[in-house]
Amino acid sequence: MAVRPRPAKSVAATQRCVWALLLGAAAAAAVPARAADDANPFYFTVYVQDAWPKQSVTNAQIQQINAMFGTRFDDWSDVANLSVGAQLFKRVSPRWKLGLQVDYSQGSIKGSATVATEAGPARLAFEQRYSAYADLYLVAHYLPCPACTRVVPFLYGGGGVGYEKDRTTLRLANDYVDQDLLVDNDGWFPTFSAGLGADVPLSRTGPWYVEVGAAYVWARMTHTVPASGALAPAPRVTADADFTGPNVWIGLGTRF
Repeated sequence: MAVRPRPAKSVAATQRCVWALLLGAAAAAAVPARAADDANPFYFTVYVQDAWPKQSVTNAQIQQINAMFGTRFDDWSDVANLSVGAQLFKRVSPRWKLGLQVDYSQGSIKGSATVATEAGPARLAFEQRYSAYADLYLVAHYLPCPACTRVVPFLYGGGGVGYEKDRTTLRLANDYVDQDLLVDNDGWFPTFSAGLGADVPLSRTGPWYVEVGAAYVWARMTHTVPASGALAPAPRVTADADFTGPNVWIGLGTRF
């Protein structure tokens, strides 16, 4: 099972830009904020996010199963990839906010079908379940229009660490045959994100606002893990969790 490498130069250049944005925000912390921001310098936002991760190798492996058995199991391009998250920012200067972000999600794809075997018709059941995905980012917002009040646009950048745990199972069974595949995978990986968005205050004087945004994430974990069962193609297989791709979010926040 081959792994498609990422273009290292473009990813490294993007990561340098993200870190430059974060360092710029940190340096701006030395610049006094506007007096109007001193009373409510913190921003807390909770949001729902939808993502379109590449999962190229994983999807190709699922399509290999479909080709081998004549099934039509879904892959990750066929389902929504929803997550929830929260951000806590501090306004450190008129144009910069610096803070932390955390995201969490679970998800699975599964299916079953009757397939023809030498031992007669058998039931084939497939499932890949992400029991946990979480990340923690150091993030910055750059405000190109700090004086805006009705819509406050921002540029977004962040870098941090992610963790995921998943299990893949495949079982072929009837009265005469019972074969399966089990692959467990988990680990930590670096993750980066860059994008843009806007805060829309719900009133002229109140602290509440709606936030919308879109970003692109670079996050991937690739390694070999044990595979067990009669359907395992080898004692060790490639586990590739590629969360690289675009995402959008909408949230509700407050200043305090």
